[in-house]
Amino acid sequence: MSSSSVAVKEPAYFKIEIGEEEKKKLDNIFQTMEKDPQAIDFLVPVDYVALNILDYPTIITHPMDLGTVKKNLEDGEYKIFQDFMSDINLIWKNCKTYNKAGSDIVKMATHCEKKMKALIDKQFKNYQSKSNNKKNNTSNLTYEQKKKLIENIRELNNDTLTQIVKIILKDCPKGIEDIDTEKLQIKVDLIDHKTYENINQIIEKNKGNNSDKAKSAKK
Repeated sequence: MSSSSVAVKEPAYFKIEIGEEEKKKLDNIFQTMEKDPQAIDFLVPVDYVALNILDYPTIITHPMDLGTVKKNLEDGEYKIFQDFMSDINLIWKNCKTYNKAGSDIVKMATHCEKKMKALIDKQFKNYQSKSNNKKNNTSNLTYEQKKKLIENIRELNNDTLTQIVKIILKDCPKGIEDIDTEKLQIKVDLIDHKTYENINQIIEKNKGNNSDKAKSAKK
């Protein structure tokens, strides 16, 4: 089974359409973040010339900052929440990619990432509860657990992916859907907590093999 034959379904949380009400909620979040001293460096694009980090654009090919995301939001660039979150997460990812782990700027990025996720969760808890009320059709995993699971699954090699699919079929069959004779879809929204823990055990056990796949994919 190849990784390309398994699709990963994004959490329902990402499918929220962004209208005027959602924009107001997100604008409140931006106002809070703008007052946080640790967010200052993320409010505007990185001035790599002034900072004398001239290799920045060669390493970070898709720069992003909170000010740009806010403008995109105001201009209606984001149709669904997934698009918005993609750019938000890119800010923290870029920072952690370019800078050394444990550096002050990375610590600030981690702080801002956690704070913004907490603010988003608070503002959109009603949207989450609507989907979570369907107890027979949705999992009790948090947004962060679903996001992490999706990221991990995308990094799996074929052998580990096959093990994961077998676990889901055995312990949580509703979490797998046949797309056609050759493709399966892992439905993260329907995976229960016990199955999630079993999947994580397999991922941790095979972490070295999966990282080898990720390295080879970059060559």
